[in-house]
Order: sequence, then structure tokens, then C-alpha cells
Amino acid sequence: MGFENKADAQEMLFALKTRLTGFSLTLHEDKTRLIEFGRFAALSRQRRGERRPETFAFLGFTHYCGRTRDGGFIVKHKTEGKRLTRKLTALRHEAWRLMHAPLPRSTSGSPLCCVDTTATTAGRTIIQRSTASTAKCVGFGCAV
Repeated sequence: MGFENKADAQEMLFALKTRLTGFSLTLHEDKTRLIEFGRFAALSRQRRGERRPETFAFLGFTHYCGRTRDGGFIVKHKTEGKRLTRKLTALRHEAWRLMHAPLPRSTSGSPLCCVDTTATTAGRTIIQRSTASTAKCVGFGCAV
């Protein structure tokens, strides 16, 4: 939730906590915080000698204050760091596993999917079925 005044934000946080207590629920203390964020946050923090406004993570994105080309305020977002690192690590492991996997072979002993990329017409490569020595395997299960 966004508020213009810090007092309003604190009052709403207190009211939310008391409302949830009526249903035997609580807010997670590590995930609930008040931050200075918005159009004037960067200016007020700069006047106090502090760094940029704080960021927050929500729905897999890190949201932060930014500026448009005209100098106006905009909320920018990027993929959350932990999520991006986890995905890149998984992709790296999968690529490593596939790099060392043997190519599937047909009954004749040649790779299942071979194409000849040497024939060109008007600057375009023509993909043809081939068993010649110039053939390159381009992937599993291609429809050539």
C-alpha cells in the first residue's frame, strides 16, 4: 500500500495488525516494513545525505524508483536476483548434461537428424536431407 505521509502508513500498519489479530493471524515481521518510496523519495533522501530509495521484492520482481527520458518518475522493475540466479544455474546444469549426452543413432549408425547446409540459392541456405560427409546434426527430432 502506498501513503503520502509516514503517519498515515504507520496508522494503517497498526490497524492492519489489530484487524488480523482478531482472526488469530499475524504479519510476517521480516516481510513487512515501511519504506520511503515514490516520486519525492530520491530527492528527500539526497537532501539527508542518504543513498537511493529502498527497493522491494514483490511477485518475483524487484521494484525500484527510476526516471523516464524526460526526467519524470517511474517505478521500474527487474527480475528478482535470487530467482534469476536459480534459473541460470538450472540452465547451466541442463546444458552441461546435454553437452555430454550421446546423439541418438538410427539403425544404419548415422545420426537421426542430419541436414546439408552447403547448398545456397540467392543468399539463402537450402536445407536438404543428406547422408554426405558435409552433413551437420542440428538437433533431436527435427522434421527434415
